[in-house]
Amino acid sequence: MSAHRVADAHVDVLWRMLEEGAAFYGDSELRASYDRLRRGGVGTQVFALFVMPNRSSTEQLEKVLACVDLFYRRVVSDGLVMPVRSAEELRQVRARGALAGLLSLEGGGCLRGQPSLLRVLFDLGVRGVGLTWNHANELADGCREPRGAGLTDAGRRVVREMARLGMWLDLAHLSDAGMADALRVTDGPVMASHANARAVFEDGRNLPDEVIREIIARRGWMGLVFEASFVGPVTEASAQDVFRHLDHVLNLGGEDCVGFGSDFDGASHPLPGLSDASDYAAFADALVDRYGRDLAEKILWKNFERFLLEALPER
Repeated sequence: MSAHRVADAHVDVLWRMLEEGAAFYGDSELRASYDRLRRGGVGTQVFALFVMPNRSSTEQLEKVLACVDLFYRRVVSDGLVMPVRSAEELRQVRARGALAGLLSLEGGGCLRGQPSLLRVLFDLGVRGVGLTWNHANELADGCREPRGAGLTDAGRRVVREMARLGMWLDLAHLSDAGMADALRVTDGPVMASHANARAVFEDGRNLPDEVIREIIARRGWMGLVFEASFVGPVTEASAQDVFRHLDHVLNLGGEDCVGFGSDFDGASHPLPGLSDASDYAAFADALVDRYGRDLAEKILWKNFERFLLEALPER
């Protein structure tokens, strides 16, 4: 068990549970299984609701709902993992010492452009939404869509409804134009659950400085991701290279707005030294050695805790 608490804003555990029948507890091959999360000191985990976007919107919705069901039936366990849907529930989980589990939608194709379906997911406990995966859907263009367009009219309606409900907008995977549009449309909470700094390593999945500065200005949050191809040259990247991205965000003024969104169980190229959740233990020690305990604790969990307490509904 790690000596440090960690918050992680993005794993694809539910997708692997649905598609492969993987188990969260016990002897599990998951990179973010319960055992590995606890060994790494993870006390807050956001579970992504991800479905391959090449499926029909109807099938995407069915599979997203199946993942929600898996979360409540196979992940939530009284005293081990407790669902967090409000700031009050987060405080209750802290008092009990359990792992706080939250749900966020990765890719809005299942919404069919309809705010009514967004409200249904909110009522089921979903508290954040990333509008796209890499390509286009009814809401916006993703970061790999060649035309690079922004939000559609339906996307704007969904983003405004997210702000009204108090759901956070996740900028990860959006096109540059989509990020700019979304930031113009919303006055609600914004974050990027799993993305690095484009100024450090050029990739469309990483954030440009102007977006990072806007996240900071809005008291949002940014989670650095451990997908090796977003950290540096994929055959050379290591855990040490994450510090280059972290230093850059800190130099932009992000001391209160940065943390981690690992992408465990979703990364195509696991990062040596940060390939599963148990690796957080040694990485947290390295953060303390490099930045001192106070700053390291902000980066490891306190910044995300602050973001959640401000972004979540009170009750």
